[in-house]
Amino acid sequence: MGHMSKLLSRSLKKSIIYAGIVLACSIPVYFIIINELWKYEMAEHNIILTEKAAREDSFLIIGTITALTVLFFVFLLAGLVLLNRRISRKLWQPFYDSLARIKNFDLNRQQSVQFDDTDIAEFAELNGHLHKLISGSVSAYNQQKEFADNASHELQTPLAIVQSKLDLLLQSQSLTDEQYHIIEDAHKALTRVGRINKNLLLLTRIDNSQYMEEEQLDLSFLLEKTITLFNQFAEAKQIIIHRDIDQSVAIKANKELLEILINNLLNNAIRHSAADKIIDVKLSSSQLSFTNAGAESLNRDQLFKRFSTASSGTPGTGLGLALVKQIADRYGWSIRYAYEQNKHVFLLNF
Repeated sequence: MGHMSKLLSRSLKKSIIYAGIVLACSIPVYFIIINELWKYEMAEHNIILTEKAAREDSFLIIGTITALTVLFFVFLLAGLVLLNRRISRKLWQPFYDSLARIKNFDLNRQQSVQFDDTDIAEFAELNGHLHKLISGSVSAYNQQKEFADNASHELQTPLAIVQSKLDLLLQSQSLTDEQYHIIEDAHKALTRVGRINKNLLLLTRIDNSQYMEEEQLDLSFLLEKTITLFNQFAEAKQIIIHRDIDQSVAIKANKELLEILINNLLNNAIRHSAADKIIDVKLSSSQLSFTNAGAESLNRDQLFKRFSTASSGTPGTGLGLALVKQIADRYGWSIRYAYEQNKHVFLLNF
């Protein structure tokens, strides 16, 4: 195993430092003790050495002691290193196995995480708590998605009924102007609620990975088709859509999600564009951009967040650009916003 426990490595370094200090202190201690014993033996047997012979014997003694001490120290150090590696492999293997499983865990895939059994009590307890934590997170995530999906589905029918009733009221000939405006405001608010509900349902389905089908799509054709559909909306605001589209740009994605992304970006450009202006739509083999005139920059901090309004002047559902970001992240594309020379620019790189 290539991993070396940082904890044990730190302990090993401290042990080596301690052993080095002991080694440095032991050499003069050994020399003094043995030198005194040597002098005692010489005196006891009435052996007298010359100063030169005594110095040579001293050098021999200290050299031998130093060599033996260093040799034992090297053996001790080698043993500590080998022992450290063996303990690290055996002791920390369950930890690295659990860590690898946690790294590969993806909440969106809903796969269960099974940890290997271990006879180390601390890691067995850790794996138990991790399993309980992950199981609780998966359960809460599933309940949240199920609630959002069910709530969106259940809201569709009553919203449609109320909206049809308001449509009938608006066609009534007996309404006063005040009643007509009240019903019209209620109808607009209900329409917005319907859009929010539809977008929430779409976000939930994307989170649930219900748009797994992918195919090779002609992005150029889809973009041309979308611009044609939005021309009437743009003309109502006296906006001209200028297109610079490379032909036969292919991209692999889910068709419905790609159409939603294009629709939301183009709709956003028209909504946030000033009247009597031009919207530039450009497509190359690796980038799609929407540029439109605007009086002030959008709020970058709130731009791609759910239920956040990027501009107070043209409030929407707060989910359009969140959907764009969600779809872009799903396919690994990058979406960014810039405000340059009084123009909003959205760049999608794929």
